[in-house]
Amino acid sequence: MGFPNVNSYISDIGAQRLKPLFITGSVITVVLLDLGLLAERWLRHLGRLAKNTSWVQKTFSILSILASIAGAVGLICLSIFDTYRHPHLHIRFLAVFM
Repeated sequence: MGFPNVNSYISDIGAQRLKPLFITGSVITVVLLDLGLLAERWLRHLGRLAKNTSWVQKTFSILSILASIAGAVGLICLSIFDTYRHPHLHIRFLAVFM
């Protein structure tokens, strides 16, 4: 005797009655993450935070901002294209997000 084979994903729950709240929460999450990374980069540029000690640190900082923007697009699309109505698109946007 085992558990029934039921897959429950957060996007399934968000796709039902709470979809507007689910999308809003996703957008707020990615906007705050991206603003945090941009603020860190800007404060280092102004000298309010410790300066980068090498070009590698600056490059990785810029790459992390670009990756977070791509991940933001993926997460927002994940919340819009739920597994209930758009299973194939959801998997594609999951890959973008990851």
